[in-house]
Amino acid sequence: MDSYFITGATGFIGCALARRLAESGARVRCLARPNSNRERLKNFNVEFVEGDLDDMNALAKGVEGVQGVFHLAGLTREMKSGDFMRVNCGGTLNLAQICARALRRPVMVTVSSLAGAGVGVKADALSGETQERIYEGKRRRRETDAPRPISPYGRSKFAAENNLQQLANELPITVVRPPYVFGEGDVASRQLYVMAKKRGNFVIPGWRDRHYSFVYVEDLVDVLIAAMRQGERLTTTSLTPVADPRSATPVCSGKGIYFATAPDPILFSEYGKIVGRAFGRKGARVFRVPPVGVLGAGVVGEVRKAWFKSAPAVDLNKAVEALSGPWICSAAKTEKELGVAISPDLESKFRRVALWYENQGWLN
Repeated sequence: MDSYFITGATGFIGCALARRLAESGARVRCLARPNSNRERLKNFNVEFVEGDLDDMNALAKGVEGVQGVFHLAGLTREMKSGDFMRVNCGGTLNLAQICARALRRPVMVTVSSLAGAGVGVKADALSGETQERIYEGKRRRRETDAPRPISPYGRSKFAAENNLQQLANELPITVVRPPYVFGEGDVASRQLYVMAKKRGNFVIPGWRDRHYSFVYVEDLVDVLIAAMRQGERLTTTSLTPVADPRSATPVCSGKGIYFATAPDPILFSEYGKIVGRAFGRKGARVFRVPPVGVLGAGVVGEVRKAWFKSAPAVDLNKAVEALSGPWICSAAKTEKELGVAISPDLESKFRRVALWYENQGWLN
């Protein structure tokens, strides 16, 4: 029987992965904090190990005897400076070191982020890239592009990847970088659907409408499982930048790294219009928030964190990411090497998620 350990299994993506593996008959063990909400996994045959990424005993118990480890736990918002590095980078290193010491070393598949790699790459005429489709002057980022994260969150994800690279000779590791993940159970995107349904409104940060790559959560799960079974593994130089005589920008080998994305990026405004159509509207009225307004919201978010100890929807990290872009990546390597061809039909998936929110009463 296949056996796996999952960190972050009570979260949005981890829950979808744990359910899929449990339904396939695998033995699934999940790391969970004592106060975590396990409701969505209560009807599935999973075992819980209480602890967090700082608890080396809990990690060792989770890893013991399994053939694979899926690492999804991490922070997307930090309450105080340094939290991203402590959890996303330090926690990843803790888990990898435990895996490397195990009697039966498992394969480790870790979920990073497009934010750890950076925005789209300026097309280079020297290498003929101008013939590729261009979005706001840039092409889709590939695994061989040297990472250039622009936000604290992105830098923490890239730092985690660098730590894993150092252990590549001791442990088989594969990194999967999703872009914007959407799907049933996603709390972070709920408010966008609420606005589209109740008011027919959709907000765009900044004056410029940018392209985004998206991936449906069930498609991401397909990629994670394929990466575990047949993915390329990291080497100690996977992320090491080298000069490319055909290009003005540095490249890296990108071995053991995959983007998980639908093939075609869409404008953020189109995302809103699709969600609006899912609720029977002709679309959604798009409102643009000036950059100063986005940054102002980020500052207010930082004040809320400092004074009220609550996580705001927007902080400076999110504001910087929202005003940057395009956030686009290529599906080519994943399709070729893992055999996972994600359907370009985003509209039916957005519609499915919108109806799920509605049926669950999340839009009231």
